[in-house]
Amino acid sequence: MSIKNLKLMARGSKRKSRIYLDYASSTPIAPEVLKVIQKAEKEVFGNPSSIHKEGVLAKKLLEESRVKIARSLECRAEELVFTSGGTESNNMAIFGAFTDDAHVITTAIEHSSVLEPIRELEKRGAAVTYLKPNSEGLINPEDVKKALRQETALVSIQYANSEIGVVQPILKIGKLLSDFQNQRELQKPKQKPKTGRQTTFKLKVAKPVFHVDASQAPMYLNCSPSHLSADLVTFDAHKMYGPKGIGLLYKRRNVNLSPIIFGGGQENELRSGTENTSAAMGFAKAFELSVALREKESERLKKLADYFYLLIRTNKRIDEDSEMTKRVVINGSLEKRLPCNINISIEGINAEFFVLQLDAAGIACSTKSSCEEGKEESYVIKSLGGPKWRAKCALRFSLGRYTQKSDIDYLARVLKNCIR
Repeated sequence: MSIKNLKLMARGSKRKSRIYLDYASSTPIAPEVLKVIQKAEKEVFGNPSSIHKEGVLAKKLLEESRVKIARSLECRAEELVFTSGGTESNNMAIFGAFTDDAHVITTAIEHSSVLEPIRELEKRGAAVTYLKPNSEGLINPEDVKKALRQETALVSIQYANSEIGVVQPILKIGKLLSDFQNQRELQKPKQKPKTGRQTTFKLKVAKPVFHVDASQAPMYLNCSPSHLSADLVTFDAHKMYGPKGIGLLYKRRNVNLSPIIFGGGQENELRSGTENTSAAMGFAKAFELSVALREKESERLKKLADYFYLLIRTNKRIDEDSEMTKRVVINGSLEKRLPCNINISIEGINAEFFVLQLDAAGIACSTKSSCEEGKEESYVIKSLGGPKWRAKCALRFSLGRYTQKSDIDYLARVLKNCIR
């Protein structure tokens, strides 16, 4: 179908607004969050490091925001470090935890803000094990166990994949690493006693630091670090109806990190730079809303996603051709998946041009992670195996708070016409 005809169809549908189905890339700021930020921008302009009245107020509100988020995550406020976003949090976790000649374990389907820093570590001499997922995008905890070495310093695995929405068995992996800590012991000779017998004593070695990128997860999953048995956890405000330009790194108290940004020593000397108080206040409100709406919204979105997948399976809306089921592949596990994620590959399409066709019809979606747009194929979907066209012909629809059943009906109708 031509772009012109799609535009006519969009107008003929009497839709008053566009359909946004790219919430995994970024979410619109929630009205409640925007209200908090706007008020703060007018009234809280002092530097939190200043000792005058305006600075003291900014510091007070900054720390109150930290406490509110800590309450949502069931952790200590001093364990939270404000950053500029998920990318910086991931970089801080990876470079900050790295030690020379160490071993790192990650997966082949991590976000680029994890994979690129780890590739940089490889250039510096680190040994890296990239675990491959199964055909559903899941990492086997036993593969993590097999990859562990005495010199393993860091394990970094995403909680929920940003492209295919698959939720990894983080709880099992966290427990596995805790067990590894209890079992990994060094034997060190002890001074010979007078009996002439040589004895040994056991010295426990800290477990590998466990980093979890949870940027996509807080709205749908329990991300409490104690629940995950994680040492470092990444969060990003604009993925959860908060402002852009601010993120968080949870750092367990007994974990030592080296800073990657130097300056005034803000954020407990881990992240220098003047803190963005108003954004932190908005982030705290976004976290509060996400936790409050988590159960209800997860159930609602799962029903919408299941409805869409049902349309694909029954061919009622996508295409009347009986061979349609051979041309459409659902990417990732349907059972262990974020409720908001829909990812399909349609044989024979040009994915990026298809996105433009949908855009002309009033629908915003993507082909892969927004950080990877412009590349020919998705490395995440390629790792799942299957036909070669699968990674090149993928479409990602991510649902959110403003998605309605009528939006799914319209999407299916437009897809049908685009395919024809």
